[in-house]
Amino acid sequence: MENLVLVGLTNVLTFTNIALILGGTLLGLFVGAMPGLSATMALALLLPLTFSMDPATGLSMLAALYVGASYGGSIAAILLRTPGTPSAAATVLDGYPLSQQGHAGKALGISLFASFVGGLMSGIALLTAAPLLGVLVLKFGPIELFAIAVLGITIIGSLSQGSVISGLLSGALGLLVSTVGMDLITGTPRMTFGNINLFSGIEFTVALIGLFSIPQALVLIENAKGSQKTASKITDRLIPKLSEIRQLMPNIFRSGGIGIITGLIPGTGGDTASWFAYNEAKRFAKDKSRFGKGDIAGVAAPEAANNAVVGGALIPTIALGIPGSSSTAILLGALMVQGILPGPNLLTDYGDVTYTLIWGVIVANIALLGVGLMFTRLCVSVTRVPDSFVACAIITLCVIGSFAINNSFFEVGLMLGFGLFGYWMNRAGVSPAPMVIGLILGPVMETSYQQSMLIGQGNPTIFLTSPIAVVLFAIAIFSILQATPFFRWVRGVLRPGTQA
Repeated sequence: MENLVLVGLTNVLTFTNIALILGGTLLGLFVGAMPGLSATMALALLLPLTFSMDPATGLSMLAALYVGASYGGSIAAILLRTPGTPSAAATVLDGYPLSQQGHAGKALGISLFASFVGGLMSGIALLTAAPLLGVLVLKFGPIELFAIAVLGITIIGSLSQGSVISGLLSGALGLLVSTVGMDLITGTPRMTFGNINLFSGIEFTVALIGLFSIPQALVLIENAKGSQKTASKITDRLIPKLSEIRQLMPNIFRSGGIGIITGLIPGTGGDTASWFAYNEAKRFAKDKSRFGKGDIAGVAAPEAANNAVVGGALIPTIALGIPGSSSTAILLGALMVQGILPGPNLLTDYGDVTYTLIWGVIVANIALLGVGLMFTRLCVSVTRVPDSFVACAIITLCVIGSFAINNSFFEVGLMLGFGLFGYWMNRAGVSPAPMVIGLILGPVMETSYQQSMLIGQGNPTIFLTSPIAVVLFAIAIFSILQATPFFRWVRGVLRPGTQA
């Protein structure tokens, strides 16, 4: 395992990888600074570029974009009072008042430093946890893999926005779509409707681009206004004072820990961690009245937390193949297009790729500090780009990216179909994230199920012979039940002070 750690470090320190990490971080800054865009959308658009890359190189670039966008969202939040990404919503509360007081540079500098420390903490936690997880996953076979796939669908479905039923329905749709094409065992065509373009199945990247990018472009067009955006100017220094850093370090460390732990829970994400960290920072503050009026602690806490989520979300992604967020789901998609199925075998069969990704996250956070200091002032101009122009650019990139996968206009039409369906899902309050998880885990679930049934000679009780699988199934059942109204009612009866 130590050799793999060194191999990963050696791989990431090549000129090509460092250059792509710097480029991904810079692109993430610009994407995060644009209100209405998200890291997930940018990752989906950039995914086709990784087809010709080495898997470790492509993953490192995508991880760097994820890291950069997590900080970039604070730029629009501080200067425009509009979060560039959902995870930057809590930063608005104190970041924008600071910019109105002429301290926009100070707010951005503290946001950058807190993001750097939080992200570095999560990278180190990921590197520390990986060897321990590598020993654990050696005990996983087809039975345990099937249980993991079931757990992934139920957790993401029950924690997604809207009702637990809508989340599970979205995940089930993803599983259904993943079965289109040739049967993985017998080679029999399924749900192809005689169309030869569907014999190889639904291209994961096509669905991903459509579900995450087109709906955002349509929302931007709906909300486009003729008035020019006015951003606060940066007139002061970006680099925080040493005294301010010393004052904020306990808050940043606490918030980073909150982000890592929150990232471990699939389906939560940076927005949940940011609000949690902000509330804790306010609770520990001596003068709570300053929060919401420009307190630097109110900027540092959410920014440290949302960047710490990156490494935290990658822990279940790498160890179990269960994406901790929609962005890490796309990182798994990048593995799938390279022929690497997600799951515990990432740490064993593809250890070099996995550890390169882990070191890529750490290097990306170091690069964030330098790139952020150099380009944050330039990103201010990005916040003024009209929404309609951004929407047109997104749609153009979607068409180019989906066509480039197989040089097929059929893929373009399929992408637009998924895009309209994703837009309808958003309007109906159904999250597309569980559907993407279903697309990813579908092949794993189907293959491991058939292998398990062969092992058990067709007896379904084979799934109860593994203690690990039984525990995972129990967690899956509990994750569904705890999100139901009945469970909340029972909890309210047992604890009268709790709202049912």
